[in-house]
Amino acid sequence: MKPALSVALLGCSLLLACQTPTASLSQPATAAAISTDRAVIPAGVAYAIIPEASELRLLVYRAGPLARLGHNHVIRSNDLQGDIVVAEDLRQSQFRLRIPVAAFRVDEPQARQEEGQEFAILPDDEAIAGTTRNMLGERVLDAGRYPEIRIESLALSGPDWGLDATLHITLHGVSRIQTIPVAIEREGKTLHATALFTIRQREFGITPLSVLGGGLSVDDAVRVRLRLVARQQD
Repeated sequence: MKPALSVALLGCSLLLACQTPTASLSQPATAAAISTDRAVIPAGVAYAIIPEASELRLLVYRAGPLARLGHNHVIRSNDLQGDIVVAEDLRQSQFRLRIPVAAFRVDEPQARQEEGQEFAILPDDEAIAGTTRNMLGERVLDAGRYPEIRIESLALSGPDWGLDATLHITLHGVSRIQTIPVAIEREGKTLHATALFTIRQREFGITPLSVLGGGLSVDDAVRVRLRLVARQQD
């Protein structure tokens, strides 16, 4: 394996467990605190997610003394499935998301350009293909056993203009509860929700891959951009 290629091959140990100044640390989920299929759905307006306008984006960074030999990576998906119910009191609203991990796309040129100078150098096709294989393989997301990521809202708190969402997140067979800031805007029959936060792989049982005795590795922290666009159902 060429050193310059190695972080491309390991650049996908990813996803959701958060630590930022504006979001609470994730906690192990307990049966008393969560329900992956809620029995009670609040009264409100139902919205359908528009996949082509919605996106989950993961920014994966190189680490270690030899980090200069690797690449940072942008991993994204528009295949977001689920439902949103907006209650009259916005804090009573709920949403559920499913993201098939096989739908992730790695290092698309436009996405890398949008993320700026840290992503300016585009890995070659071989490196991108290797990253994708390793991302879906047993050592990272293990798509064969855990084909999707699930995110379910447990509670919303705060003013309408600055809400915090407490989430139940299931990834790689591990569930966590975490609170993140979200921005929600309604425009006619269209709903927009966005969030930006940082995640840590190890909290979901994923060990960041490394080579060269740890000299070149993937950073445990991954930045997450989430955008939901949904249309009111008639």
